[in-house]
Amino acid sequence: MNAEAFFNQGLAKAQKGDHKGAIADLTEAIALYPKYAGALLHRGNSRTALHDHNGAITDFNEVLQINPKIAEAFMGRGTALAHAGDKQGAVADFNQALQLKPKSAAVYVQRGMVRADLKDPAGALEDFNQALQIAPNAVSAYIQRGTVQAGMKHFLDALQDLNQALQIAPNAIAAYVQRGIVYGEMGETARAIADFDQALQISPKAASVYVQRGIVLAKQKDQLGAIADFNHALTLNPNLVTAYIQRGLIRATLGDAQGALEDLNRGLQRNPHAVVAYIQRGIVCAALGNTPKALEDFNQALMLDPGSVEALLNRGKMHAALGDREAAVADFTQTLELDPTTASAHLYRSVMQLELDDRQKASEDFNLAVQLLPNAADAYIERGLFRAEMGAQREALEDFNRCLRMHADSAAGYLQRGILRTALGEVEGAIADFDQAITLNTQFDQAYLQRGIAKAQLEDYENALVDLDHALQGDPNLVNAYLNRSAIHLKLGNPDAAAIALQAVLKLSPNPATAALNRGLVLAKLGDKQGAIADFNQALQTNPATIGAHLNRGILLADLGDQQNALADFNQELKINPSSADAYLQRGVLLAALGESAIALQDFDQALRLNPRVQAARFQRGKLLTEFGTPQAAIADLSQILTSKASSIPAYVQRGLASVELGKRKAATDDFGEALRLQPRTPDDYLYLGLAHTQLAETRATENDFNQAVECSHYPVKTCLQRGILQAQLGNKLGALTDFDYVAQVNPKLVTVYLQRGIVRAMNADTEGAIADFTEVLQLYPTACAAYLYRSAVQSIMGNPTAADDLNHALQNGAEPANAYYQRGMVRLRLADNKGAIADFDAAIAANPDFAAAYFKRSKLRATLGDQEGAEADLQRVAELTTHLTISSKEADR
Repeated sequence: MNAEAFFNQGLAKAQKGDHKGAIADLTEAIALYPKYAGALLHRGNSRTALHDHNGAITDFNEVLQINPKIAEAFMGRGTALAHAGDKQGAVADFNQALQLKPKSAAVYVQRGMVRADLKDPAGALEDFNQALQIAPNAVSAYIQRGTVQAGMKHFLDALQDLNQALQIAPNAIAAYVQRGIVYGEMGETARAIADFDQALQISPKAASVYVQRGIVLAKQKDQLGAIADFNHALTLNPNLVTAYIQRGLIRATLGDAQGALEDLNRGLQRNPHAVVAYIQRGIVCAALGNTPKALEDFNQALMLDPGSVEALLNRGKMHAALGDREAAVADFTQTLELDPTTASAHLYRSVMQLELDDRQKASEDFNLAVQLLPNAADAYIERGLFRAEMGAQREALEDFNRCLRMHADSAAGYLQRGILRTALGEVEGAIADFDQAITLNTQFDQAYLQRGIAKAQLEDYENALVDLDHALQGDPNLVNAYLNRSAIHLKLGNPDAAAIALQAVLKLSPNPATAALNRGLVLAKLGDKQGAIADFNQALQTNPATIGAHLNRGILLADLGDQQNALADFNQELKINPSSADAYLQRGVLLAALGESAIALQDFDQALRLNPRVQAARFQRGKLLTEFGTPQAAIADLSQILTSKASSIPAYVQRGLASVELGKRKAATDDFGEALRLQPRTPDDYLYLGLAHTQLAETRATENDFNQAVECSHYPVKTCLQRGILQAQLGNKLGALTDFDYVAQVNPKLVTVYLQRGIVRAMNADTEGAIADFTEVLQLYPTACAAYLYRSAVQSIMGNPTAADDLNHALQNGAEPANAYYQRGMVRLRLADNKGAIADFDAAIAANPDFAAAYFKRSKLRATLGDQEGAEADLQRVAELTTHLTISSKEADR
């Protein structure tokens, strides 16, 4: 065969859609005649059809080298460049094609499509109008013009164009699809589905039409129908990116975050330029607490599309979550430059301005948002939701209160305030809010759902089930209602009913691991720890990489006193999800309880690097810094909590204790007084009030507070342990030992109780009992550096040479020398071995000359022992290292 025969054969195959065969034949033609421009042109078109855009561009370049006057080559290259992401280059090629063929309607249509992608709708409409002047029956021009009109919310104009396209070409699938999309945007879902059905009658294998129909079905709350359409689309075309994205969105809505991530990852594997997929994956990552990964995805979306309002708005939220207020403000400002009607950007920026103490700008932003929204109530609700998302729950509550003061008929306001009050532990108040929301809107499914959840927390299970059933009557796709119903039936001893409800979950969201995880979370809230652990176990058996299962199982195991397995769970969670601030926080709390203070501090630091708004990590770090001998840094952490308007009894008391360490007694008394003015709500509140009363020499009140803490605790063993630790700190050794003995009897495998009891026994001169307790710790937890150091301290006081062996064991298990000497010195200090403590602080400083805490503690000891000059020198060194504060030993004695 000669070159022309191969060309004709290839052209015929291309016209039948056999582009692979066409390319093979056209390649043979080019091999026989390398300057065959027609063969190169058509091979480029076939390569474009097969998404080989770079290969297509190469072919069109060769055509233009042969003959730079071929308009079709410019058009083909422009199309390939547009698909490859070079939209400006595409426009330049279309311009060149139009210079050569100014009457080409097809080129105007192609350029108009690219200009629409470049967010130039006016320019796009000009091109489509020009195409229709040249060719009044150009169906593609009507369809594309209708598409742009719809994007501009000119729905009636869009429908007119699409109707015209269908009059000219009654089987134009693209026109049916686009008209269906317009009807969907207008809320006319029945008409939308009818258009998609018509398109599928014409072309039953049109995968993209199933995607569009699925989107409309999802809007109708037919999640099962939507997922079925997305699944069918992927059966027809396993590489259809939009189907993965849309299915991922539905899975996220149904609570299957991991399934959503899987779909979005698949979409991005097939198209690394899919901006929407990056945005949606970022939103899912943010919901899972992986803020750094979310920020990375939003950045990638903006690299691909710098004008994406949605990406900018969400990146601003991530900057806000990470505490970078200036960057957040910059993103919200840029959002408004691109789209001044984005009310959310004004509201979010107003929150950042308030945090930056610029009330005037905050007020201006809020007022602008109100002008863009139907009423001020919506503005307060949305700002409150954002504040709650940022962890500013009290400020969010203020917004919901303002909303209801201005609009007492806002059912949505009552709903959101109720949800927040539930999270704050004000369950009865929350139920009152849900009651009001339902009074205002008797068909409010979400209000019934949330009231059912709240009633279950008050153990009103029968009425909770009634509410959940009512919610499901209104919306059969409420996965959370089925999960709560399943958990309640388990609590009531109805495993069959629980299984039926769980099957309903799996029908909507067929991910057994996620279903087990989510039901476990509900059971944990209802106080069924063993049931929750069983569900977390099931989740991990189904999928060992289930995000959150190890974390939440570890939290419950720690509450139950199984500290070793809890620690293993936190470690495993961080292997699966290294960006989990919550996992670092929980591991830090556990390590602190095990006496591993230095490592715990590192975990709190990392938690706050990942999410600076995790106030629990800031409190725990402040508490540990006080105990560790750096009260200045502790006060900085605790002040940051309190300046965020968080009325926290523990934070006030802990800051007061840090001030006591610094000798600032007036500041301490003020903080204790602030704590006493607040209403206690939790066992921790009562325990810390007990500390405040002790500092204020109100011993009887202290005893009442400690007893009240145990009485109101759902976990009295855990609270007794905490009470014992505090009593030991306050010098009530007998009370502490009584608590520790009780805890050890109830939970003989709890490492912390032996560690703490051992110290108190040593303080009581019961060295034999102390050593026995530390030895028991090492049998339960062989790598416990703290136990080796504590036993070493007691052995040192006794003059026992095995003290050195224990110290070496701690070092071999990973303790840093400076921290090891410092920690042992702290124990010796508690045991009144002042000279031994100074020796250890000396050794710590020798190992780390910048160890501020060791200088601080040594200074106080030196002052106690009459070495004022040494004490002053140490305090001066502390001031140099911390740059926070210079304080004299004389001031410390005031």
